Amino acid sequence: MNRNNDILIPEDYSGRILNGNYTAELKKRVEDLLNIYRAFEKTGNPAMPYVSAWHEEEMKIWYEFASGRFVGLMDCKISELADVLRESVKDRIIYRHPDTDASIEKKVFSSSELIAEREKLREEGRKEGIDAVYKICRNKTKSIWLKDVAAVETYKEDRISLSLGYLTIVTKEMKAEEERLEKERLHVLLEMAGAVCHELNQPMQAISGYSESLVMNINKDDPLYVKLTKIMELAQAMGNITGKLMKITRYETKDYIRGIKIIDIDKSSGQNT
Repeated sequence: MNRNNDILIPEDYSGRILNGNYTAELKKRVEDLLNIYRAFEKTGNPAMPYVSAWHEEEMKIWYEFASGRFVGLMDCKISELADVLRESVKDRIIYRHPDTDASIEKKVFSSSELIAEREKLREEGRKEGIDAVYKICRNKTKSIWLKDVAAVETYKEDRISLSLGYLTIVTKEMKAEEERLEKERLHVLLEMAGAVCHELNQPMQAISGYSESLVMNINKDDPLYVKLTKIMELAQAMGNITGKLMKITRYETKDYIRGIKIIDIDKSSGQNT
């Protein structure tokens, strides 16, 4: 331990506040938190406590303390933790608890949305605390889910905010939730596909039958011949689409326009072309 103005600084401390030009109140608070969280970590509790901080005029956060398990999970140094975590978060699910409603609101943010909404989310965290789940991808083949519960303290004189929280691994629970939602989406998709095919098959058969009958009774030199054969081709193409709809076995989407996703019929039916 090193001593700085009656503040004991651990040898492995890598934060900024205890060594910086901040108020005694803030430094004492951080010192107390370090002692509390270090003692907590020795209990073997699976929760991973942390203390992150940020200055009002800066976008980036840093960690005053982070559980050794958390640092090991992210496979980096604590001084690199904030940057590594930010780059590894692919989705963030935020849970809100409206005062006027007993239900819990759930909002999913992609990594790009998080960048755009960072300041707004940070302000919400100051007022309401943090209740979120992060999908972390450290490589292309494996992802983990971390639940984050935290309270935010603001020190106006220092223009510093502290996030005091703990993380727990909830990968098993979130994968089970993803599988449940996948089954629900697939069930709805199959019902919709069946209804569409049922409604389209009869008129398509009629269009195809009438076109074929007309083609058989006109000369190939007739200007209508080309148009009728085109109608037959399009009816056949529609038949191929309804055939794929009836073979859907999983829920797959693809990008459409302006961030909208639509069902990828080929992938969902296992007929990639």
